[in-house]
Amino acid sequence: MSSIRVLILGVLKQRDTIHGYELRRELETWNAEQWANIAYGSIYFSLNKMTQEGLVEVVAIDQINNRPARTVYRITEKGIEEFYRLLREYWKDVKPVIDPFQVALTFINALPKDEILGYFKHRINALNGIVELLCDENSNKLLDPGTPRHILENLRLAADHMETEIRWIERAIGKVERDELP
Repeated sequence: MSSIRVLILGVLKQRDTIHGYELRRELETWNAEQWANIAYGSIYFSLNKMTQEGLVEVVAIDQINNRPARTVYRITEKGIEEFYRLLREYWKDVKPVIDPFQVALTFINALPKDEILGYFKHRINALNGIVELLCDENSNKLLDPGTPRHILENLRLAADHMETEIRWIERAIGKVERDELP
């Protein structure tokens, strides 16, 4: 099951009609790439596939001056049913997060101590950068009266997950330094 499918159907349900670029911009304002593992390039592919499946319909193709034509989409009744089905499924499902970092941890004993410490420190810096970005984005979004509160909570949840990982890595660094790990 794909997050992009739920996101596209959800945005289409909220907006009467929308073209792919507007849809992408909406998801970008939500920082969906931080918490939904989406590739923005898949939006058009997904829209085309959902159109073939009857979940979405093309309502217009706009041509403005010399710009490329833009296809305007709308969700169908079948699409609304699919949105609610997937949404309810997402609320109930608890699935592990697939993270390459955990795969790397499985083989922590294959690397020398100084390299492990370097990777841990690099990861902390990267996570801190993302948390800082999310917090900056969050404060900017707090100033925008049009930002829904639930979107802000998604950003807070993503930041909290990363801060928890940072604390875990800091403890793991201590274990590596004391030769308790690996």
